[in-house]
Amino acid sequence: MDRKNAHHPDSIRAWFEKYLTVCDDYNIQDSDKYNFDETGFRIGIGRDQWIITREPTKKSYLATSTDRTLICVCETISGDGVALPPMVIIPGIIHKESWYTTTRVPGNYLIGTSETGYNNDELTMKWLVHFERFSSSRQVGEHRLLLLDGFGSHCTKQFLDYCDQYKIIVFCLPPHSSHLLQPLDVVVFQPYKHYHAEAVEAATRTGCGDFDKSEFLDTIDTIRQQTFKTSTVKSAFRATGLIPYNPDIVISKLREATISPPLQSLPLSVSPTGIPLTIVSLKTMGEELLSEAKDLSPTFQHKLKLALQGGLALAQSGALAMEHMENTRAAEEARNARRRAQSRRQIQKGGVIYASEARQMVKRKEDAELEKAENQLRRAQNAKKKAEHERHKPFLDAIKAGAKMMARKRDEKAKAMEKERRVQQTYKKKISKLIIAGIRQQARLRNLM
Repeated sequence: MDRKNAHHPDSIRAWFEKYLTVCDDYNIQDSDKYNFDETGFRIGIGRDQWIITREPTKKSYLATSTDRTLICVCETISGDGVALPPMVIIPGIIHKESWYTTTRVPGNYLIGTSETGYNNDELTMKWLVHFERFSSSRQVGEHRLLLLDGFGSHCTKQFLDYCDQYKIIVFCLPPHSSHLLQPLDVVVFQPYKHYHAEAVEAATRTGCGDFDKSEFLDTIDTIRQQTFKTSTVKSAFRATGLIPYNPDIVISKLREATISPPLQSLPLSVSPTGIPLTIVSLKTMGEELLSEAKDLSPTFQHKLKLALQGGLALAQSGALAMEHMENTRAAEEARNARRRAQSRRQIQKGGVIYASEARQMVKRKEDAELEKAENQLRRAQNAKKKAEHERHKPFLDAIKAGAKMMARKRDEKAKAMEKERRVQQTYKKKISKLIIAGIRQQARLRNLM
């Protein structure tokens, strides 16, 4: 079907009727109707910016990131206003640890790599498994409707067989009709790009000169929270006539050739000249002077009012400058911390991985490395103890030998003393016997006399 026929009201109405028939036949609820599409981001490219300056006659410049790396993000929204976790496709071959350890990318985001940065058949199947996992957990009816364009990787046999297995009804858009019928294209992707540009601009104004892959992964969740509001997602389905069912919304656009008026450039406002600048306390002082100068000339009173206005302008500028400096310092410190923590270490080559799984893999690797380092330290400590023992062994042996010698001498001395004690006891016994024998002899002699 060529572009002209695809945009014919009868063709669009026929497509809507098929859509309604499928929804009725399978009793598909609004919460089970999904739209899937991909969009690309030149991650470091924002938009043109206004620069407000006190010198309108002098050209002013603002440094911006020039990283034109293309990252593809696959988004899925449901008819009841819910956005499923996305799949982010990063150009490259390997998954770097720093993408997960130094950024705030949520754990349920599926991260994939491809050499081109674009989607392909393999990654599309990985996304389909991802879609089945998160959509089935909130499924209401028996079937789900998946609305997508007719891109080749979306209509492979493997893709369709998987959808049949899990009761996912694939419903393709007519060719050349995404800007009319695809909710993500019609409503959501425009603010998506807007908030991405704002993130790049904010990073630029806080000192980021290179909005790279890590910076993108660190901010993508904030960008999505701003974009995928429930009201925005529901308005996307409403604007395409899908929920509630209203084909006339789209068909009326085909019948009315609406020419948007060109945007008018807004002139730069120039601060009035001749206002002197002073400190913030000038407000109080100026009010006092104004009350005291009522009797003075009108010219003097006018100049005094200008001085007060200039002081207030300076105070406001100073407060904004201080706030900007604090924001810049905080952002730069966080950015530097991420860069210091970055390494070239990789988690895996190719394929897809959830951010939570990547962090678990990093933790397991770090735990294994820590255990290895502790074992090495333990072996080194044991070797050191052994070396110290070998070095001190002669001295220890000498001490042991001396202790043995002293113990032997103590034993010998104890034995000698014991022997002497026994000799003395024997001697004492003999003397006692001699004395007793002498006494007995004397007694017998006395008896004879």
